[in-house]
Amino acid sequence: MTRRVLVTGSSGFIGAAALASIRAEGWHAVGFDLSSPTTAAEGAVLVQGDFNDVHQVYRNLREHEIDSIVHCGGVSGPMLSRDSPFRVFEANVVGTANLLEAARLTKLRRFVFLSSAHAYGDTPPPPVPENAPFHANDMYGATKASADLLIRAYRAQYSLDAVALRISTAYGPGRRTRSAILTMIEDALAGRPTAFDYGEGYGRSYLYIRDAASAVVRALKAASFTQHAYNIAGAEFESMARIAEIVRKILPSARITLSPGTDPLSYRRERLDISAANRDFGWSPQWNLERGIAEYAEWLRESGPVTPL
Repeated sequence: MTRRVLVTGSSGFIGAAALASIRAEGWHAVGFDLSSPTTAAEGAVLVQGDFNDVHQVYRNLREHEIDSIVHCGGVSGPMLSRDSPFRVFEANVVGTANLLEAARLTKLRRFVFLSSAHAYGDTPPPPVPENAPFHANDMYGATKASADLLIRAYRAQYSLDAVALRISTAYGPGRRTRSAILTMIEDALAGRPTAFDYGEGYGRSYLYIRDAASAVVRALKAASFTQHAYNIAGAEFESMARIAEIVRKILPSARITLSPGTDPLSYRRERLDISAANRDFGWSPQWNLERGIAEYAEWLRESGPVTPL
């Protein structure tokens, strides 16, 4: 069945990939972003707008006869707006509440929210299930946890068909925020050494951008959900040392050194249990780290250095 989907944050990393994947399904897709419309998936409609402006939201839902929302917009990482906590709250919590209320009042078919594993904070031993407690102690994680709980409340109180996808650390073409893999690749391509003041003894479950986008499409297609949130992560939980080895294998010029400790902008995270997403809507990651890093390196080689946010 053809869907009519509004994608917020459609100029962002995951939003742009989700918009392209939705168009690839042949569905009507409307990109909604604060940024001026730029090139996007062929056939997508691009709208400059603010989801904190409820009048803009309702107008676009009506004009484009939207039946589903994919909410990727907001402050998209702990490295952004660190000195503007209310801005983070307003974008990530108030904005999500505005969209959920619009979805409720217009009786949309589905609402897919791009949450984050950052909401967990330091996680319990692996595999980490979706009912693990939230222990975020920064604004980004706290706002993602808050919006995730709004999804749960709207499902329980109003029977809104909404779901949260708790995305682990995503990487790949289009990412413009701080990322260890991006730094490793760009330094290697430029002939620079990479020295992190963290990483030794620290692990990550990286998720390639194509797998993140496929999870969005699977969630839109799902008949129903047995829970309000699902972990979406790569199949491999690897140490930073192992990730550095993969980069060196692909780019022999890479010179990477790590120091003991956890990334100061993240948490000590263990492997996430992703079995529920496979059980309920048939999603599982298809890109391992070696394949994903190789494609990412080739994209960066062709496109040139990324201008970070």
